[in-house]
Formats: sequence, structure tokens, C-alpha cells
Amino acid sequence: MKENLKEKENKMSMNVLMLESVGSCIDCNGMTYPLNVDGTPDLNDPVHYSDVCEEWLNGLSFDDAAELNDWVYDMCGDEYTYFLDKGSK
Repeated sequence: MKENLKEKENKMSMNVLMLESVGSCIDCNGMTYPLNVDGTPDLNDPVHYSDVCEEWLNGLSFDDAAELNDWVYDMCGDEYTYFLDKGSK
């Protein structure tokens, strides 16, 4: 089950969906971030979900793809079902 991550170390709260199959998370603005070793987002290298590479999409598990699809719809207002077509692990 995925959970929301609260980053407290920087006195900054960030609501994200964890995508363990690709070692990333996505925020409520649709930006994806790689995860640091400690599980926090690497805020230096964001990529919008619509611009992620094919390798990233192919790495999504089916469960992560389904949750990502719901997240993008709920948080970003976009119906983007391509994730379900790609998530296959």
C-alpha cells in the first residue's frame, strides 16, 4: 500500500505518492522526483509526469501505474490512462 510522505527535516511538508517500482514519487503538481537513499524526494531533478521517459514508464508495476493514474486524475485533474497501459511488473 502506498503512503503519503511528509518531509519534516526541511520544515517543509510535501504531499506525494510513493512509486516504489521506479524509485520515485509524484507531487500534487504532477512533478515526479527520484527518491534519495533515505526515501526523501530529490527536489533537484523534477520531471513532469507527461515528460517521463519510456524506461520509467516500463518500470512501473501495475499497482503503481493504477495508483499513479488515480493520483493524476485526483490531484492534477487530468485523465491520463497511459500509465495502466505501461505498468506491467
